Amino acid sequence: MTIHLLSDQTINKIAAGEVIENPASVVKELVENSLDAKGDLITIEIERGGFSLIRISDNGTGMGQEDLLLSLERHATSKIRTAQDLIQILTMGFRGEALASIGAISKIKILTTKEKMDHGYEVSCNGGKISSPQPAARSQGTTIEVRSLFYNVPARLKFQKSVKANQNAITKLIRKFSLAYPQKTFRYFSDGKEMMNLVSGELKERCREVLGESFINDASRIDFSEKDAHIKGWIGSPVYAKTNRMGQYLFVNGRAVISPQISQAIYEGYGTRLGVNLHPTYVLQMTLPPEWIDVNVHPQKREIRLREEKGVQMMVRQAILSGFKGREKRISSPKMEWSFDSPLKLQETFDEPIQSFTFDSQEEDLPVIGLFDSYLILHQTPLINLPNEGGIFLIDLEAATARILYERFLKKEIAPFQTLLFPLTLEFTPHEKEQLSLYIEEIKAMGIDIRPFGETTFIVDALSSDIEEEKLQGLLESLAQIFDQNLVQKEREKKLALSASYSARSQTKGWTLVEAKQTVKALLKTSSPYDCPKGMKTIVALSHDGIKKLFQKKNS
Repeated sequence: MTIHLLSDQTINKIAAGEVIENPASVVKELVENSLDAKGDLITIEIERGGFSLIRISDNGTGMGQEDLLLSLERHATSKIRTAQDLIQILTMGFRGEALASIGAISKIKILTTKEKMDHGYEVSCNGGKISSPQPAARSQGTTIEVRSLFYNVPARLKFQKSVKANQNAITKLIRKFSLAYPQKTFRYFSDGKEMMNLVSGELKERCREVLGESFINDASRIDFSEKDAHIKGWIGSPVYAKTNRMGQYLFVNGRAVISPQISQAIYEGYGTRLGVNLHPTYVLQMTLPPEWIDVNVHPQKREIRLREEKGVQMMVRQAILSGFKGREKRISSPKMEWSFDSPLKLQETFDEPIQSFTFDSQEEDLPVIGLFDSYLILHQTPLINLPNEGGIFLIDLEAATARILYERFLKKEIAPFQTLLFPLTLEFTPHEKEQLSLYIEEIKAMGIDIRPFGETTFIVDALSSDIEEEKLQGLLESLAQIFDQNLVQKEREKKLALSASYSARSQTKGWTLVEAKQTVKALLKTSSPYDCPKGMKTIVALSHDGIKKLFQKKNS
């Protein structure tokens, strides 16, 4: 097979595969162009999730006729001239790939007018074929219209997600841009419906609009400088921590980025203020000297590499700590006095013996469970005597309850609703509220009678007795994240059931012996009584010999 040079059209399509993954990639590249053009009013319009139409308009500097033609050529850019310039990048775009890549896989039209020009110019590009510029009327700025995305690469189109999933991706992207640039006005329309109208203002107000009232009301302001670096923004109260990372927004030099090193430093700054498996919410804008970072490490510039990693991490930790200063008050614990009206009972016996149970499992380590004639509650974990085997079972009631609820939710066997004496009012971010609103009936089928109230609030009127009130906020936030993933129905149901199963009550609430008995009976009827839905053990067997070994003294 001989080697030959590829045509420009083929090269552009290959490049498009790296730069343009989906409609959101197109929106990202075009909005970045508008920001680099100093536009302060940016309008985004899409149809059918961006597949039929993406139109971005701005009031930026615009382009002249010559620059307009060059903008559609590969590696034509006004941002850099030499390789050395890559170290000093402060603009959003710099490679000169985006418009050529988009033009290779869509039908694109650009209308632009430069400052102080009497008229503008319009040019089109269909599948990489560029037309001649024509005079056209427009005020200063640029409008780029992209139609029929992926029309000439059906293999790429085939593997795209649904229209709804792509619309959600674009919505999240615009929220990020709006938080990175609160001084800009963003208007966003989907299928003719106005989705956002965020007027320029302060970051605090933009956070209120995008993340909700409850976030900003309890957030701490960050404004920290060291050497040539600056960090500003808002960090959420530890009380506002979530079970997912949906409320985390990090911007470096105006660019939304992923940086494990910076993320680690943020968590270290929170320290023990965060509960186990909880994630902080924050909006942080970092301005770093361009030579400290390398943005040219990912085709879509999502990731950055830090050249001053240790110094940046230390600065981030100090910034987070400075945000908490003055807000935290020392709380002294009251003196606890203990008294008992009657001697403690270490063992209680049921009036009636519980019938025998056997496991329908091939696991050999656990023997058949025989007659349960006594229980012992220790730190909310029941120890079940096994007289026929000469040992005991240790059962984690919380893990057992999770297994029971998981299978109950999968089978749609939800416990009856209980009307709440005082309905619960829960607040979410606008994006979470949008996701939950789309799946109200599915949420009700899980045992939560919920209805919208206001812009970012829901009211819960009734709740299945399977679900604990205190865990409801975290559960609904997890559901919003699952709905946002646009999973196939079966996979989504599994994830929903998994989240709901861990809304079971916590061990700290305590268990009565009757509840322990009922829980064990229900556990033994599940399809997999040995493990909770996350794979952790629910039952551990200890023989008498094993217990004796725990107390054996070492030979002196």
